[in-house]
Amino acid sequence: MVRLIERGICFVWFHGPPGLSAAGTGSMTSRGKNRGNPLNLRYMLSFVRILKTPGLFPIMKDWQTLVRLHFILAAHESGLLKALAVPCERQELVKKLEVKRPDLLEALLDVGLAAKELGIKDRRLFIKGKRSKTITNAGGDMLAAMIQASLTYYNDAYRNAAHRLQGGELGDDLQKMGDLVARFSKIGEPIIRDFLAGIVAGKTPMRILDVGCGSGALLRSAHAANPNATGVGVDIDEAAVRQARNNIMEWGLADRFRIVHGDVGHPNEEIAGPFDLISLMNLLYYFNEEDRVGLIQHLSAMLSRRGVLAVAMNCHSKGTDIGAANLNMVNCSLKGLTRLPSLDEITSLLKRCGFGRMDIHHFMPGSTFYGIVAMRQ
Repeated sequence: MVRLIERGICFVWFHGPPGLSAAGTGSMTSRGKNRGNPLNLRYMLSFVRILKTPGLFPIMKDWQTLVRLHFILAAHESGLLKALAVPCERQELVKKLEVKRPDLLEALLDVGLAAKELGIKDRRLFIKGKRSKTITNAGGDMLAAMIQASLTYYNDAYRNAAHRLQGGELGDDLQKMGDLVARFSKIGEPIIRDFLAGIVAGKTPMRILDVGCGSGALLRSAHAANPNATGVGVDIDEAAVRQARNNIMEWGLADRFRIVHGDVGHPNEEIAGPFDLISLMNLLYYFNEEDRVGLIQHLSAMLSRRGVLAVAMNCHSKGTDIGAANLNMVNCSLKGLTRLPSLDEITSLLKRCGFGRMDIHHFMPGSTFYGIVAMRQ
């Protein structure tokens, strides 16, 4: 890249761009007009020296990606992307969005155009970038939630890492994250759906307890695999419970599943067993290590005679899975969460609690996302 630019400078030096003197220093043409404000050779040479900075290109590429994601987050949360579902001019956007600071909107639009997420034709702005288009399409909310989480709560873990490493107070955002986590957790639905299908298909009876039910997607998948399935979803987060209840109603499954706000660790008539399947999806790290034995033993007692416990989660990365490592960083930075356990730690825990038979499913190559179907001895 640098050599190509240097050759380009040499070409300008010897030949000059059209309308310039041979020196190519930005001098006026004979008519006294500066055509295109060409770069001065000194600046071009300085530019080449900058390009030789070790690591510049990969970091600039990462920086541009970060700016693009910041734009998409702001455009999504402000309603800009929704407003541009139909191309319109700037003044139309001011009215649609009820903008009180036009300069700020102009700045946001400028970032969108520079990042190629927006385009403009005949003074009308439109959505151009693939990422922004995806966010506005059906199913795009899941990806929007992923961006929102990455630039807010996940970002906070790194921004405050230095302070917290020295004993600073951990983040206290867990109660605010429930709805967001439930939304972007849908990305794993296809895998969980297949995992569940192998457990529940053709089984009768099939009464399910989904612990930490989030959006309720697991219950929907279980019913799709086995129309005889019934059960309960329980979550301690009120926002997630509201979302799950709305989803269950919308999916027409209110007569099959009930969503309960509560803590599975405390006796509750609404979540009384026996259950043929109890699922724990990305949940163990919400419990302290010393409390996990009691939790698993409690759930074991709620199983039917041939019932199974299904655990699916990201395990400790050990330097191999950036997604799991990133999640673990967030866990270790927030009150109410613990580090990710390793796969060996999970299987050892289940064995201690009387689960002698286990089928282990490795969901994705290169990841530490595993599923475990545990049966009592």
